[in-house]
Amino acid sequence: MRRYLKTKYILGLVLVLFLSACAEDLGNYDYSEINEVTINGIESEYEALTGEPFKITTELQFTLDSDVDDQNYEYKWSAINPSLVPADQEEFLLGDTKNLDVTSLKLTPGEYSGYFRVTDKETGVYWVKKFKITVKTTIYEGWLAMSDVNGAARLDMLSYIDNQYKFIPDVLDYVGSELTLKGAPENVYCFPYDAQKYGIYLTSSETGTTKIDPDTFGWALEDYLSFEMLSNVPTDFKADFIEEVGSWSSLMHSDGNFYYWFRIYRWNYDLPINIVNGETQYFEAAPFLGAADGYGSDVLYDNTNKRFVRHPYNTKECYEMADGSYFSYHTGNKELVYMKRTDYNGGEVFALLKDPDNNDLFLARMASRRWNSVISQVGYDQIPAEIAADMVNADNYAIDPTFGYIFYNVGSKLYQYDLGLKTSKLMLDKGANDISLVTYIKRSPVSKKLIVASYDAGAANGTMEIYSVPAVNGDLTLEQSYEGFGKIVSLSYRQR
Repeated sequence: MRRYLKTKYILGLVLVLFLSACAEDLGNYDYSEINEVTINGIESEYEALTGEPFKITTELQFTLDSDVDDQNYEYKWSAINPSLVPADQEEFLLGDTKNLDVTSLKLTPGEYSGYFRVTDKETGVYWVKKFKITVKTTIYEGWLAMSDVNGAARLDMLSYIDNQYKFIPDVLDYVGSELTLKGAPENVYCFPYDAQKYGIYLTSSETGTTKIDPDTFGWALEDYLSFEMLSNVPTDFKADFIEEVGSWSSLMHSDGNFYYWFRIYRWNYDLPINIVNGETQYFEAAPFLGAADGYGSDVLYDNTNKRFVRHPYNTKECYEMADGSYFSYHTGNKELVYMKRTDYNGGEVFALLKDPDNNDLFLARMASRRWNSVISQVGYDQIPAEIAADMVNADNYAIDPTFGYIFYNVGSKLYQYDLGLKTSKLMLDKGANDISLVTYIKRSPVSKKLIVASYDAGAANGTMEIYSVPAVNGDLTLEQSYEGFGKIVSLSYRQR
């Protein structure tokens, strides 16, 4: 107890001495007001174009410097990409003056955090204003059209910028791309083939198939599709088409074979997948695809054995299907005229089959659901002979995803077939102009709208028109129209 009390008294004495010292020290410090700055004139968000001027005018107020002398301050404008991990974040210096005045912005497309820093040279104290910059290009987003101009391939673009479309003919030349398309035009296709990668694939008869940089449209040798293949193929390997078939996967058709790309398992385009489980011979795959959605199965047509087969998600082979109540998947000697999956009725594959003996035409429909690998039959009907006579020789086909109408054109005339009523209606007659493409583009702002491309062969002037399709066989309503293209043979939308 005594030891405890003694310790208590000692601690109390120390505390009294400490407080006394603090009281005696009051008034020994000089406090100076610093020159504070208020930064105005900078918005919270900006949109800018790569390669174009970018300016910001500031308004600065200093508490101790009413006559601002820029020689007393340091200015710094910078930007970083916040989507990158800190180790990969690079600071881009934009300017070192009070007002930002960039004659040609060198940032690549993306979203950036911008910073304006003002430093008082005398004290070293600095203030920072943060803002957001969304950098786009004149080719940031929009329609890409593979056009035929006097037999030569040309890539045209309807660039969506500032909430409107700007037409850019020969966009590869416009941006100074290293790629020059050679030969006749064949295909353009855009889709995200990876969570962090976007593909713009171009095909012409002499160039083959290649990607271009999705932001700059630049090109290098390793952008050729052949660099994505494990097989020993020519550098300028040419695909008939590439189509997205589900979650980070795609099928590529070339010369009767389908090749499968699957990101999750890191499968590149390797050996063909057009072989049935348990069989030893590859079959010739028709150049049409009932592409799966999500984790469903793709539908292929075996030209060798005249049968439908399915290709399940994440597999490298196909499987036969048990016949349903409507038709046999083994079609005898029937030829596939057209096949496409549509979102109609929850997801269906439409297939048009021709009897080569008499040109009779049949419509086979199969349910293809997003989360189900099973393909089931929905219907099988013969197209009336008077309609089939034109439909079997149509130049293009498209399936309306809302009403299931089959659109097809013969020359300058566009027809709509109602599968319920089994009737056909003339919807458009372009007269002297021919129709070069009829399609729906799922990955686009107008996925439910019908797109019709036509051209005047004499004037070499192509037109792209977007129509809304009404119910009960009503007339088409023209919503958008754009001119200046060549003869459009393929169309895709570069999304953001």
